[in-house]
Amino acid sequence: MEKFISRYVCVAVMAVSALTACDLDSKVYSNLSETNFPQTEEDARSMITGIYGNFKCNSGGVDDSSINGSWAWPIFATGDGWWGLSTQTTDECYNIEKRWEDFAWGSALDTYSTYTISRNITRCTKILDVIDHMSGMTENTRKQLTAETKCLRGWLMFHFYDLYGPVPFTADPSKIDNVKYEPRPTKEVYFAQMTKDIEEAIPYLCDKTNGTENWGRVNKGLATMLLMKLYMNDHQWAKALPYAQKLMNMGYSLAADYFDVFNQEENDENIWSVPSGAQMGNEWFFYTIPPDCANVCGQMVNPCWGVLQMPWEFYDKFTDGDKRKKGISDHYEGTDGKLHTRYGDTGSRLMYGAIVVKYFYDKDRMMAGDLPLVAFRYADVILSMAEILNNLNGPSQEALNYVKQITDRAGTTATIPADILSSKEKFNEFLLAERGRELYWEGWRREDLIRFGKYIETGIKRGFPAKEHMTLFPIPPKVIIESGGVVKNNPGYE
Repeated sequence: MEKFISRYVCVAVMAVSALTACDLDSKVYSNLSETNFPQTEEDARSMITGIYGNFKCNSGGVDDSSINGSWAWPIFATGDGWWGLSTQTTDECYNIEKRWEDFAWGSALDTYSTYTISRNITRCTKILDVIDHMSGMTENTRKQLTAETKCLRGWLMFHFYDLYGPVPFTADPSKIDNVKYEPRPTKEVYFAQMTKDIEEAIPYLCDKTNGTENWGRVNKGLATMLLMKLYMNDHQWAKALPYAQKLMNMGYSLAADYFDVFNQEENDENIWSVPSGAQMGNEWFFYTIPPDCANVCGQMVNPCWGVLQMPWEFYDKFTDGDKRKKGISDHYEGTDGKLHTRYGDTGSRLMYGAIVVKYFYDKDRMMAGDLPLVAFRYADVILSMAEILNNLNGPSQEALNYVKQITDRAGTTATIPADILSSKEKFNEFLLAERGRELYWEGWRREDLIRFGKYIETGIKRGFPAKEHMTLFPIPPKVIIESGGVVKNNPGYE
């Protein structure tokens, strides 16, 4: 039996196929209307499945053509979306096309293809209303489906809050049939709704889903990690601590080999990944492998578009003995059989930075896009615990021992500065660098830099005109115009 989400798809409008953990045969509905859909528990499940499409990593993962005239960018799309904006505006990744990644943007920056799927926050409200009024459903099932939907709504809110701050949404089911542009909620209102949704969901979510038919569904670990990150990003360390402690007792553990995390999808370090599957589509290697590359990191590959690279300044933060460096290369064998190197071939893509592989699969599977994308994992929890403790109580041996769990695996414990326990600032300085090395190209770098107060500073050091208000992106012009000014832009973009 296949796992639940191994082939989840974004379902247009409400749903066109019904998928459950034990029934993966598509059922096509025609002439959908409010009178014939949704009617059953299976209908409700298919609506929820549609929301998962927003968390895919394929640029074609969300069909937005009826509204936006094009594909929308799902959260974990390697090109744009939350992952793209959160990675390519930082020191860990460089896009050789230099579009909006150089901090030269202003209020005219159009990220609508990313922003547009925020409307699915309100779609979750519709699903919750359907579940609430549906007959013939056991109360236990109703609670489980409600929890799953609330977690998905909170999760979507999390990503758009991270990029734009509060975005308009409707949590009142009575307004669903007449949704209009409304003013953006305050941070307090938005934050409260987001955390309430996730908190209320946790008791009824699946436990650790690794190796079960529910792999790919939201689970207690993912929800708890969202809350931990929300409070950390808001510098509410005391509120973040209990969630980090709970995650320590959920059965997750570090993989013995760093790369097992990315090559063995349901290992015990992974809390949630965008699942693999023939219908999923993962464009990672399309964006990372240069067009003249045949072999990199000892891996045979097919040449691709390859516009994303790791800047040399970031690459040089890894020591030669760092085992994590195996997934990054300063050289590659070209399709012409020649060796291209960092210093010996200024005309190749290596003039921009190193090549990132990270996921080791055979080249046919790479090109098919049939591979997972790791989104939440236990190593992040361990480093987060060290950060929380340091910011609550200052540097301590306990906090350092958490960091050493990560550096021991990487083989880099000897590189920890001797004076790391001398001050909170020294500890945080090393911790931020270590988070970069451990979590490179997993989508968290921008969020980390902002939380540590280094995002704008890092942009300026890279030679870009970064300004303080750029910790948030502007609301897309289309939204401002269509709302008639009801939706206000972020400060600095008025």
